[in-house]
Formats: sequence, structure tokens, C-alpha cells
Amino acid sequence: MKRYRKQIVVLLAILSVSSLVFADERPDTLLTVRDVVIEGNLTTKDFVILREMKLKPGEKLTAENIEHDQKRIYSLQLFNKVELDVKPMGAEAVVIVRVDERWYLFPFPILGFRYRNLDNLYYGAGVVHSNFRGRNEKLFFSFALGFDRWVSLNYQNPRLTDGEDLFLGIQASYSRIRSLSVETDYYYQTNGKLGISLGTRFGLYQYLLGWVNYDIWQVTEPREGRTVSSDGRDAYLTAGASYAYDTRDLREYPTDGTYFTVFANKYGFGESEVNLVRYGFDLRAHTLLTEDFSVGGRIFTNQAGGGIIPIYRKAYFGYDDRIRGYFNTVLEGENIFGSSAELRIPLLSPRNYTLPFEFIPQFSVLRYGLYLGVFADAGKIWYRDQNFSRQRWYAGYGAGLHFLLPYSLIIRTEYALNNEGRGEFVLDVGTSF
Repeated sequence: MKRYRKQIVVLLAILSVSSLVFADERPDTLLTVRDVVIEGNLTTKDFVILREMKLKPGEKLTAENIEHDQKRIYSLQLFNKVELDVKPMGAEAVVIVRVDERWYLFPFPILGFRYRNLDNLYYGAGVVHSNFRGRNEKLFFSFALGFDRWVSLNYQNPRLTDGEDLFLGIQASYSRIRSLSVETDYYYQTNGKLGISLGTRFGLYQYLLGWVNYDIWQVTEPREGRTVSSDGRDAYLTAGASYAYDTRDLREYPTDGTYFTVFANKYGFGESEVNLVRYGFDLRAHTLLTEDFSVGGRIFTNQAGGGIIPIYRKAYFGYDDRIRGYFNTVLEGENIFGSSAELRIPLLSPRNYTLPFEFIPQFSVLRYGLYLGVFADAGKIWYRDQNFSRQRWYAGYGAGLHFLLPYSLIIRTEYALNNEGRGEFVLDVGTSF
């Protein structure tokens, strides 16, 4: 296997690039949509479902659009099951959307491991309403103790008014967290944040978002690099904007479609010593090689400019972004670049199972599936005074099982070899990209 390592990585890279080129084409029918009827949405408003659909009155009815709309509606993560039926009426047809709603209000315990490290136990409680007022609004409150401590309140409204596709987000949080740096001694820092975001949606796939935050970072033992200010307290405004284009079929585990986002953040506007920017992009593409086999690729970067970069604004591999093969290795710098390729092969295609008894209706329909994933990851991280081309590549490749579980839970068990020939087992939650 070691002999063919480079060939495997190159092959997966070629396959990932192909996901940007090939498209699935299906023949159109002669039917035109007369009307769309929605059934089963006892809580969810009709417009939440309709705004995800290509099929509207007057549009041509195609098999591709039926599949597209079914997956887009399911990606709202509001329903256990989504089915689209067609009722022909001469040259026209009525599209019937049948949904099975999930449970939306969850008080829940919090128990986990920060940055997916078993040594970093945290615990707490929270409550979430994932479909407030039936408008896909999100209310989220949580607190946690242990390795990191925090209290957080979030509200997201994906559509402020019926006439405009404007969305709003409000966030307030306070946390006491351990520093991420491995180049200095570990220490604790506190962060308070109050933020508001406002965006708009163009059609089905495009989003434009802007935000303003007020941040306070403070350490009890001021030292060089921990904060920009010498007194150990940075308090400053942040403003940023992003553009996103998203055609992925299933956001929880995509097998077809493209996601692209570009962003810029400005930290500090003269009210403090903080004066820096961060900018970058993230491109992800998936395509179906056959009806079931899917290949995907990802390229991303996050880079810094301006003044001093404090430790809490550095870039890292080993926390949110990881390289399988160096999964638990923490790498830090000011700029980061990463890429991935993955072949997804269904061993058990996603399907629904209806329980023979109905104790709670929202838990009576369960969606599950199983995929084999073959992957390759690579990345670099560097400081602004270093030459990108001279920095080391970290890379790994391997394979594993991806378990698709009810309520959009994804669990991955994988084995990876890195470019030094060392292997490791990976247990992770959520899709890799």
C-alpha cells in the first residue's frame, strides 16, 4: 500500500476536479406544473417549503427537478421524510409535497469533547427550537462547564418579511476558554461577544451576508502575543461580509452540487490597538459518477493582513479544520490552505424506516444509510513572513465507514495514513466537507 500512496492521492485529486466539470442531465417531460400542494406540514408554513423548490406553476416538470426539490426540502432539517408525487391533468400536473415533521423543541444535556479531543470534556445543558413560529426560525440557548465554559444565546430568522428574502441573526455569548496555541504555555482567556447579522437571498442558491460584532478578549496574565493591547484586554468592533453560492443536494451529506463562499473580516476601527483583516474562500464540489457513486473535492484558505495577529486570531489545523493522518496534531500559523478529495460509495443507500408502533409521531420515521468513503487530505499553514512554496505539506489518505443516522446525525469511523507512513484511527461526527 505504501508503494502506491502517491498514485492514490493523485487519482483522488483528479476525481475531485472532475466534480467541477461533469453534470447529470435528464430528459424533460412535456408536462407543465399547474399547482403545488403541500401536505403534512402541521407546524411549518408553506412558504418555507416553496422557497426551496424549482417546481412552480408554469415550470416544466422534470425528473431532475423532482429529485432536486425533494433533497432541498429535506436539507432544511425540519422533516424526517419528504416525498413528491405527481398527479397528471392532461398537459399539466399537480405536484404534491408530503412531509413528515420532526420534533422541534429540544431541552437537551450537553456532553462532549472540545475540538474532538477525548481529554477535553465539557458538559452542560441547553434548549433549542429549530422551527420557531413554523417559519424555520432558530432559537438556541446553552451553557457548559468543564474544559471550556460558556453561556450563549442565538436567534436566526431566515425570512424577516413575506415580501423580501431578508434574514437576520442575533448572538450574545460569554466564554472562558483555554488558549489554542501549542507554541506557548496554555492559559485561559475570556471572551464576550454581541453581534448582529443581516443578509439577503437571491433565488434558490445565492446569499449575501453582512455582520457587525463587538468583541472583548481578556487574559489574567498579560504577555506578548496573547492580546494586542499590553494590558491584556482587547475590546474592538468587527465588521465583515460574505457571499455564498450553494447548490448541494443534501447539506448534511452531499453527493451532488457545489458550495462556494468568499468572505472578509475587519477587526478594529481605531477604537483599540487591534487592526487586522482576515479573508479567504471555501470551494466544495460533488458530482455523481453513476446513479449512486459520488466524488467530491474541497479547496479552502484563510489568510491574514494588517497589524499584530493575537493568538486567539491565528489559524489552526487540529481543531475545527483537520488533516486525516494528522487528525490530533495541532499546527498553527497566520495563514492556512487545505484541500480534500473523497469518493463516497453507498453500501446501504439512504432510506426511511417507519416504526411499527407510534409512541411519538415525530420519532416514528427514521432515516438511515451507510457509505464507504475513500479520501485524501492535504494542507499547509504558515506565517506572513514565510514563503508559502517552502513550507511543508501535511497529507494523509485512507478509507472508512460513514453512518447516516436519524435527525441528520453523521458518524464517521476511518483509518488514515499520513505522508510519513504513520497510521491512525479517526472517529468523528459530521461530514468531512
